[in-house]
Amino acid sequence: MFRRTYKVKGEDVDDFMIMQDFAYYSYASSILKSYLYEKGYSKHKLNTLKIDFQEFSQKIIYQKHLMFTQSFFVNLEFIGTNNNGQKVNIRNRFFNTKNELCVTASTQLSWFDFNSHETITTPKPIAEQFLAKESFAPLPDMR
Repeated sequence: MFRRTYKVKGEDVDDFMIMQDFAYYSYASSILKSYLYEKGYSKHKLNTLKIDFQEFSQKIIYQKHLMFTQSFFVNLEFIGTNNNGQKVNIRNRFFNTKNELCVTASTQLSWFDFNSHETITTPKPIAEQFLAKESFAPLPDMR
């Protein structure tokens, strides 16, 4: 399991002080970048390798809204791959401080090679990080 704690900021909410979809996507992207950074794949290293990831097919399922100034944490889970390893499925689960599941955000990402301008399979060293048992232990259902 990979987890980060955040607080809902003013720019994340709408007029009713409810966190908006773009903010969930932003936090989901941020935790993925933090995970890669922690595993040795900083933005600089990815640029040196001439690769980057592209996020698409994002989906949000609401259980409970997160509100302005509310603290929350996000669990990042690797779900699996499809398309011969070209698409990686990630799930981010957002919990409030009472450990109540608020939102589940699912994302598919693929890797892009700057040299060939094509989508590539997940580079083996990065794929190994996603598959490592110690990186992503199964998460208990916390509902």
